Amino acid sequence: MTPPSGPNEAPQQHEWPQIEAQLGNSLPADYKDFVSLYGTGKIDNFLWIFNPSSRNENVDLAMQFRTQLSALSELQACGEVLPYKLFPEPDGIFPFAITDNGDVLYWKTSGSPDTWTVLVNEARSPDWEEFDMGMAEFLSKVLSRQIHPSAFPNVFPSSAPAFVRGH
Repeated sequence: MTPPSGPNEAPQQHEWPQIEAQLGNSLPADYKDFVSLYGTGKIDNFLWIFNPSSRNENVDLAMQFRTQLSALSELQACGEVLPYKLFPEPDGIFPFAITDNGDVLYWKTSGSPDTWTVLVNEARSPDWEEFDMGMAEFLSKVLSRQIHPSAFPNVFPSSAPAFVRGH
């Protein structure tokens, strides 16, 4: 997938320490590399990776971190049993992407950030799917159709996945 020639809202290398300090944790290197290279935008008109430098609250990492974890916390308060703990608990989940259908992708924060694995929670569903790989490997395998999360529609990805800059 070709990155844009001029990524929109791409964080600069010197900004990552401050971003991570605000979140209270380091982030995986593959995530930082992806967001720095691609900036804000949509993968194949379906999947948004949250960006800590985005001015759009729908894809801003810090805003969506609070929004998604708050929603799960409210479900727990209403009696729903979640199969995972919420960050910052040990092995807690940390949101990093969302689909146009509302499916949320999380990291399972076991170990160091570069060993975090991917979880997909289908929108408005108690269904979770776990992938024993990091974000970059997950994206590569999804876009090459080596894996297909059950929450994703059959038309994703297309035969020629593209990244479209967004705001």
